Amino acid sequence: MAHDGHRQRLKDRFSATGGAGVADYELLELTLTFAIPRRDVKPLAKALLARFGSLAGVLTAPPEDLASMPGLGPASVLLVQLVQQLTVRMKRAGLQGQPVLADRLTLLDYLYTRFASSTREEGVVLFLNAQLTLLAEETLFTGTQRQVAASPREIIKKALVHNASGLIFSHNHPHGAPQPSAADEAFTQQLQQAASALGLTLHDHLIIGADAHYSFKGAGKL
Repeated sequence: MAHDGHRQRLKDRFSATGGAGVADYELLELTLTFAIPRRDVKPLAKALLARFGSLAGVLTAPPEDLASMPGLGPASVLLVQLVQQLTVRMKRAGLQGQPVLADRLTLLDYLYTRFASSTREEGVVLFLNAQLTLLAEETLFTGTQRQVAASPREIIKKALVHNASGLIFSHNHPHGAPQPSAADEAFTQQLQQAASALGLTLHDHLIIGADAHYSFKGAGKL
C-alpha cells in the first residue's frame, strides 16, 4: 500500500535524526502506527491535534474524550494512556533521591502532569522522610467533577504506615481556578492540626488548576 512506503520513510527519518525536525503530527502519526498498523493514520493524527489543540493536549486527554474520536479504537486509547503513564512515572522519578521541596518547579511539573488527564478531583499525598525525600505517593481520594472528599484521619494513618515525618497534600480543580474553597480551607486546618498532634509536618497543600496553582504555604496559611 502507498501509506506503507510513507510510514517507512517516516520511521527512517525519525531513526536518523532522533526525532529532530519531525513535526508534532508526524510524531503522533508514528505513535499511532503501533496501534493501527494497516491504515493511513496521518488524517487521524491531524484531527486529534485539531481537537485537543496540541500534542500535549492529545497525550493528556481523558480516555473518554479520546474514545469519542472517530477512528480511534480501544487499542489506540490504551496506547495514549500508556504514554501518559510513562510520562508521569518518568517525572515522578525526577523527585526521587533529592529533597522534594528543593526544586519546586520539578514538583509542580510533576503534579501538573499527574493531574493533566483527570476530569474529577483527586487527592494525592506525597509522604516524605526527615530529609524531605519521597517515601511514597498515594491517591487516597477521588471525588466528583467539582469536589473531592478527603479525611485527615485516613491521611495520617497512611503517614504512620509509611513512617513519614511529613507530607504534601495536593488535589486538582479540573474545571476551575485553583483558588481554595471554604471546604479546602477547613480541610487544610484540620489536616495540619492532626499532623501536628502526632509530630508530623504538613509542608504544603497544593491545588492544581488547568493553568495555575495555589499553595497554602505560599499564601502564608501553613
